[in-house]
Amino acid sequence: MEAESIIRAMRLYLDLTQEMVAEMLDITTTAYARYEKEPGHIEKEENFAEACRILEILRLDPQTFFQGEYVLNEAGYRAASRRRGGINKKLRRSLQQCCPVACKKADE
Repeated sequence: MEAESIIRAMRLYLDLTQEMVAEMLDITTTAYARYEKEPGHIEKEENFAEACRILEILRLDPQTFFQGEYVLNEAGYRAASRRRGGINKKLRRSLQQCCPVACKKADE
């Protein structure tokens, strides 16, 4: 599972900044950014409660997420791979047209 990429893609799809999500969680932007940047950070046991709150803000089901059932579509991969700066208008339009994350079970 590409947990960090899924979180980033959903945040961008919902048109939220890292600062906005951090504020909703009442944590620092740096603390939130770790969830998008550090592989495995969200899966750490000590982060479970905060991780579940992040997933709910991003409209992802925690159980489905932790079972590894979410996958990125093409727009999701492009959005998640953009590391610096904002996303361009073309990518924003493609993200607005469809959710960048799908559930494997729904696709089977």
